[in-house]
Amino acid sequence: MKLTLTSKSLKRSIALVIAAGLAIGTTAAFNTSANAAASYRFSIALIGDMPYDAKGQTQTPAVINDINASNARIVLFDGDTMSGKGDKCEDAAYTRIKTDFFDKFAKPIFYTVGDNEWVDCDRAVKGGFDPNNRLALVRSTYFQKADGTYINLGTPMSRIGVDHDATYPEMQMFTYNGITFILPHVPGSANNSAVATPTFKTYNDKATDGDDVEYKARDAANVAWINKGFAKAKADGSVGVIVVVQANMDWEGYARDAAVPNNENTAAFAAVKQALLTNTIKFGKPVLLQNGDEHWYQVDMPMNETAGKLIEKDKGSLVENFTRVQTFGSGANHWVELIVDPHSKNLWTFKTHVIASNLDVHTPAA
Repeated sequence: MKLTLTSKSLKRSIALVIAAGLAIGTTAAFNTSANAAASYRFSIALIGDMPYDAKGQTQTPAVINDINASNARIVLFDGDTMSGKGDKCEDAAYTRIKTDFFDKFAKPIFYTVGDNEWVDCDRAVKGGFDPNNRLALVRSTYFQKADGTYINLGTPMSRIGVDHDATYPEMQMFTYNGITFILPHVPGSANNSAVATPTFKTYNDKATDGDDVEYKARDAANVAWINKGFAKAKADGSVGVIVVVQANMDWEGYARDAAVPNNENTAAFAAVKQALLTNTIKFGKPVLLQNGDEHWYQVDMPMNETAGKLIEKDKGSLVENFTRVQTFGSGANHWVELIVDPHSKNLWTFKTHVIASNLDVHTPAA
């Protein structure tokens, strides 16, 4: 899934950065002293939509090498290991991606699942596979073995103990250095909800798409997992929470309101967004949402509310402790360094790492 960018959607962006080394800090000050004494400044690598396609397979090794040589302690990957149209969902592709991508990281990498590796596999161009069958393969390749043991991606760190949902092993949570990390499973392509033309856009080139039975069960589990993660953050005395999903959940409603045939059922993300709002308000400390899906880097503060309910665009009241970062990906194979400083008034600082060898050549107009 890719949402259509409009000029209006750019108004909510705090930063769109294309130069390496530029740092951006969130502007609101919060009391992060609760667990600061036991915490220290550290960095996290944020990536998504890799290796994605043939170009990405060529360029991603430079990204991995740069991250491995950096001071980043862990890597957060927001899904879409393959393209939505150019890569078939054949069994061998999943094994190759684990070997050639995940296994190359010299740090722990935590992966939230995207739509291209299962939801969109029913597209003819991707081989016409059953999405639920492909989801089972994603789980057995990257998350849980047949004997029930969980799979570590990258190079594991003994200090990190990861909790998994009993039914959805891809749902993960852990606390590290005063930050609680929550990884539900929220893919694009309308979250795999059942859609039909012309009411909504479909993603498989057919008149109907999605699976409401699968979607509704996982959606409820996502909400429960987010609630549990924030409860863990409170119990652990965490100074901040990071939530990682794949989908751009259409915070402003532009994809929902697009003209037919591009109007999308982004109401399928409503329950997850409401859970984020409710828990962010209750938590009262900085919360960061990481997503991919769009392939360009952006930082914004898209959460507004009135009486505890989400309000779109510039209405309602800004929820000042909620920040969103969208990662590079696909044709822009670079990474974002998230610097977490529990002793700073700005818990989150972002620094782009643009890989020079992955840049395209620009030619000015005549």
